Amino acid sequence: MALLGYEVKFGNEFSTFLTQWCLELPKPLVVLMDEVDALIGDGLISVLRQLRSGYTQRPRAFPQALCLIGLRDIRDYRIYSDASQRYIIGGSAFNIKEKSIRLNDFTLEQVKELYAQHTQATAQKFTHHALQRIFELTRGQPWLVNALGRELCFEEQAISWKQTVQKADVERAAEILIARCDVHLDQLADKLTEPRVARIIESILIGEDENTSQEEIQSHLNEDKQYLIDLGLVRSGERGLEIANPIYREIIPRELTAYRQDMLGINPQWYIKPDGKLDIEKILAAYIKFYKQHSELVTKRRTYTEAAHHLLFMAWLQRIVNSGGRISREYAAGLGRLDLCIEFADERFAFELKLSRKEALTEGKDQLADYLHRLSLEHGWLVIFSRKAVSDWDAIGKREWVEKGGKKIEVIWL
Repeated sequence: MALLGYEVKFGNEFSTFLTQWCLELPKPLVVLMDEVDALIGDGLISVLRQLRSGYTQRPRAFPQALCLIGLRDIRDYRIYSDASQRYIIGGSAFNIKEKSIRLNDFTLEQVKELYAQHTQATAQKFTHHALQRIFELTRGQPWLVNALGRELCFEEQAISWKQTVQKADVERAAEILIARCDVHLDQLADKLTEPRVARIIESILIGEDENTSQEEIQSHLNEDKQYLIDLGLVRSGERGLEIANPIYREIIPRELTAYRQDMLGINPQWYIKPDGKLDIEKILAAYIKFYKQHSELVTKRRTYTEAAHHLLFMAWLQRIVNSGGRISREYAAGLGRLDLCIEFADERFAFELKLSRKEALTEGKDQLADYLHRLSLEHGWLVIFSRKAVSDWDAIGKREWVEKGGKKIEVIWL
């Protein structure tokens, strides 16, 4: 088959379309392709090879220039071909790249400069603490920085332009973004179902590193980590691999437990005292009873199986706290635990979640005591989850108070 002297092969429909388009245009064509890495496997390989094959026909019968927009540099793609039964490196399928441009996260000064443009246009001001909090919550992630600004200044619950935006306003706007899960955040949540994403996120949730001595497996894990870093989902922090920013850190557990919350069938008002305070003892006693009756929600989970205990417990708490409080979470790979702080009706309750192993109790007491010192609290709860199938149900829900570093700690075995 030929098209005005240019050979067209079956299976090259995309390049054929571009050729036909260019031949009808009076001037050279420039094409910008967004989200090109949404393609996977042989489909992505085919597109890259078709673009590469048309290079010599430019500009008469092919675009003069192409800009591929995605989450990763094309040279870093490692694409599995079902047809070839092997991995194809992106650079080998598309080796005519001129330049890569990456949009980095904003610095604090750049965030201030961006919001100053709004102030100049509208006269609306932001306090120093508000701008600092915007940066802390987003870590400069461009979409989040702009989304918070839009929520603060233009959406239904926006602050009047005659008023100065305060730190508390930023906190409220962040909660709205998290709860509403806009398009960007919704796409982020969808990524959590990918196996290579789940492996890394799960290790961060439970606080354990994915270590292995097998060179090939370790190589794949390193590639998975880099993939998540390129996505902007995780970063290398002081305590190890961690979620990229506090907003993502809140979204991930909520997304992974959202359907669990819907299934729990509990009324949050059951756990509120007459004075409006949270009845934490009633919450814990009810959860222990609930878990004994519905342990299959942990044992039969197909994804995030190592973190299943953590996720079910958080789903239980989140469903209750949604009625008027909030949960703050601290977790990172290598941290060895997941810390929670419930804030409700001017009270705070600190929890540490750990998977059982030989040192879990000793380490947990030390770690929780340190967490309590940082929060200026006198007591908290250490919850240790069993990794094994339950054989002794009488031991499930065992509770005991201990003291460590001047702090009272209740240990709960589940």
